[in-house]
Amino acid sequence: MNKVIKKLKLFVRTTRFATTIWYSSLFLLLEILMGVIIYYYMYSSLTRQLDSSLNRQAEAIYNLVSDSKIDITDFQPDSVYSSPEDAIFDLIYEALVFNPRNYLIQIEFKNKIIYSTDNLKGLNIDFPKDYKKERGIVRFRNEELSSHPIREAFYKKGMYEIFVAFPAELVSETLSSLIDIYIVLAPIFFVISIAGGFVISSRSLSRIDSIIKKTNEITAQNLNEKIEGEEFQDEYGRLVRTMNAMIDRIKTSLEYINQFSISASHELKTPLTILRGEIEVALKSGKNNTEYRQVLESNYEETLRLINIVDKLFLISRIDQSLIFLKKENVSLLEFLEESVINLAPLGKKHNIKLSLDIKDDATLNIDSGLMREAISNLVDNAFKYGDENSTIIIKAETYNGLIKIIVINKGPGIPKEALPFIFDRFYRVESSRNRNTGGAGLGLSIVKSIVSWHDGKVEAESEPDKETRFTISLNQS
Repeated sequence: MNKVIKKLKLFVRTTRFATTIWYSSLFLLLEILMGVIIYYYMYSSLTRQLDSSLNRQAEAIYNLVSDSKIDITDFQPDSVYSSPEDAIFDLIYEALVFNPRNYLIQIEFKNKIIYSTDNLKGLNIDFPKDYKKERGIVRFRNEELSSHPIREAFYKKGMYEIFVAFPAELVSETLSSLIDIYIVLAPIFFVISIAGGFVISSRSLSRIDSIIKKTNEITAQNLNEKIEGEEFQDEYGRLVRTMNAMIDRIKTSLEYINQFSISASHELKTPLTILRGEIEVALKSGKNNTEYRQVLESNYEETLRLINIVDKLFLISRIDQSLIFLKKENVSLLEFLEESVINLAPLGKKHNIKLSLDIKDDATLNIDSGLMREAISNLVDNAFKYGDENSTIIIKAETYNGLIKIIVINKGPGIPKEALPFIFDRFYRVESSRNRNTGGAGLGLSIVKSIVSWHDGKVEAESEPDKETRFTISLNQS
């Protein structure tokens, strides 16, 4: 019993139940509205037909009486008519035959009743007071004549006043029958609407159930699977496309995290292993001061390499978490590049590579100087690592169509054509660069791209193997 109650409570909270209730409620509201409309339409239609019949009857009686040659004022009994009532009845007999239902009739001549039907029971029908029209319809009640409302057509013309009335019994009975039918059919239709609402909601939400089922089956191990239904152009199709796109983003993020973990571990492990090996060797065997100095120098280089990797990982983490806030300022392009060359030139002495600045026109840059200097430093450092010894790296600047282009050019083995689309990806390194002397963590160019993108610019690479490699940063001129 408790399980049944629990399942019922869960069902009541479902969208399927809510949809069924909303559908049934709307259907019930429309059913009631339709019933009210039909009721008033039938009432109006039947009443209008009755009023029209009464008006025609009254006019027909007036025409028959007024066209007759019987002198009602000075009537004398004869062998045919013993009283004025007999004469009037004979005149209006034809009208009574054609309209047998209109049986409450009263005719007045000079404000004197000259004829009334027997069913009036001696009661008089009075002309509506203060009524200025010659003809019309009034409604009144008289329990002695009928338990139903009575509708009366009056026709006043000349010396005649014609009253034709009829109890609205047929109207009341018809409407009562309509209500009885509605009371029987309404609950049936409502039950059908609940069943129909449940079927419609179940069929509509069955695709949601399949989406939920498939989503529950997708884990980190099978992110290549897709939820079916992208081909539909309705709300469910859009939901499936959105969820599949979300799964793709999750897959990309997980792949990045895995790649990041593996590459970071590998990059950190290499210098740490070297440090450990050299320290162990130094501890196990006696060395003179010169040899210890060489070990320390080697350890110092590996420490610097570790610091460089950690700094870049930290910068990437800040970029991913949107923790970097640009502090832009207007700076001179010439002064910015000259200062960068002065700071970077000493790094090329190890490879006997010089830095040269080629700038024709000065311009104003609106940049975060620190971050943009980091981007230039990474490009130049890359050129030092992979450029030919005894060569010159050129930092060139030019303005073109409202853009300021900073170009770093170096001569060397270059970048293979098939690798160019991937060199700005994180941890990507050309296979030929994977050695201790030149192989970085594969983060420098990725950092350059992120910094330039934060400045609403773009960076591109061109390379001719064994000739020249060019990295171009394009920024909007302030």
